Amino acid sequence: MSTDGPRVLIVGGGLFQLDVIQAARDLGAQVAVVDRDAAAPGMALADHPLPIDTSDTAAVLDAARRLAIDGVTTAASDVAVAAVARVVDALGLPGAGQAVAERATDKLETARCLLDAGLSTPPTQAVRDLSEARQAISRVGGYPIVIKPRSSAGGRGVTVVQGEGALSAALERAARYGEGPQRVLVQGFAQGVSVGVEAFFWQGELIAFFAMDDQYQEGFVSPVGHSIPCTLAPDALAGVRAEVAAFGRAIGIESGPANFDLRLEAGTTTLIEVNLRLGGNSITELVRLAHGVDLSRATVTAALGRSPAALLDVQRQRASAVRLILKRGRGRASFRGDPAAACAADDVERVDVSVEDGVEATMRVDDWTLLGRCITKGASAEARAAEVALAVASAIEVRASSERLRTPEQVGAYWDSQVESVAADAELAELGTVTGPRAVVA
Repeated sequence: MSTDGPRVLIVGGGLFQLDVIQAARDLGAQVAVVDRDAAAPGMALADHPLPIDTSDTAAVLDAARRLAIDGVTTAASDVAVAAVARVVDALGLPGAGQAVAERATDKLETARCLLDAGLSTPPTQAVRDLSEARQAISRVGGYPIVIKPRSSAGGRGVTVVQGEGALSAALERAARYGEGPQRVLVQGFAQGVSVGVEAFFWQGELIAFFAMDDQYQEGFVSPVGHSIPCTLAPDALAGVRAEVAAFGRAIGIESGPANFDLRLEAGTTTLIEVNLRLGGNSITELVRLAHGVDLSRATVTAALGRSPAALLDVQRQRASAVRLILKRGRGRASFRGDPAAACAADDVERVDVSVEDGVEATMRVDDWTLLGRCITKGASAEARAAEVALAVASAIEVRASSERLRTPEQVGAYWDSQVESVAADAELAELGTVTGPRAVVA
């Protein structure tokens, strides 16, 4: 690391920002990292570790000004996007400013700007209560519908509702995560094939496009995994790319990465959600393994105002898949042997278990616990990822515990697992979630 290199601020120092932090170091930058947890793993890699809550945009901006930073970015965290945007605007740096960030993170505003541009997005209504929700249902096309927070990510608070009986509980669940008086959305159910896209923009143009198949697990509404190559026909992929470029123009994306959640049906590409940062669920690692493209390095380069185009050229085509490992329930993890031991094979790139035997598991999305992730390669990568995820999940139990917590660390971990707050959920919820076949979902 050069002591006189450019100064880059990474908002977030958790597991899923490590790759972009290391990329900044590899580029010779001085790296500042902000995270509310002083013991976050990314803090150990920072030249300037700053224990600041990533949701405290004023404090993050203050730190950026003190350090006279030259670039700012994040990865896999929607909570961090607001702080990045504020710093971009205040210091005149490359990236998405506050107006663009608000259009992308406020799902109702996303829908409005796309409709104004004549683009496809599910009909969406903001509601305050059960009465307004009932009225909105007919306006979005009737059941099934999707109830979701107006803001939030990673599937938190999202429910596909098939009928009246589940409506009230779904509204209450979404309201825990949304913000403002109309913090819950009623949205039409989007039919079609689910496609994920990791896109890269430069000077307002789409310069790189990586499409992938999405996989799902029953009971969880967000993708649990992704695989490359995307199995869409070439002409369909070309149409999706053109629509992603149009979505980017409508939202106002100028430079940097963006992650898109799409549905494709009868030649129409519908935008479900867009995230103005590197995708979660190990997508950066997936693109590197499949195509030899370093998205983290490109992201830091763009944040410093340099063209990332040369870093985004595809170097190879290798079938690859990533999958999160989840289990329903919350509580203490209990291992049966080594959960990853049976997964060692040439087509398994890596298996990471993120919980500890006998310790309260704190990484969760709603009523699911995140156990880890796996990355596979080869012709059967998607199927192998599903097998590995199932094998690891089967070797770990997650059970509620009434045992008295004895140490401050145990108490802290317990409350982190229970408190419903955007800040507490931010880093884990950007991951996605585990196995299952490609599916038609909302």
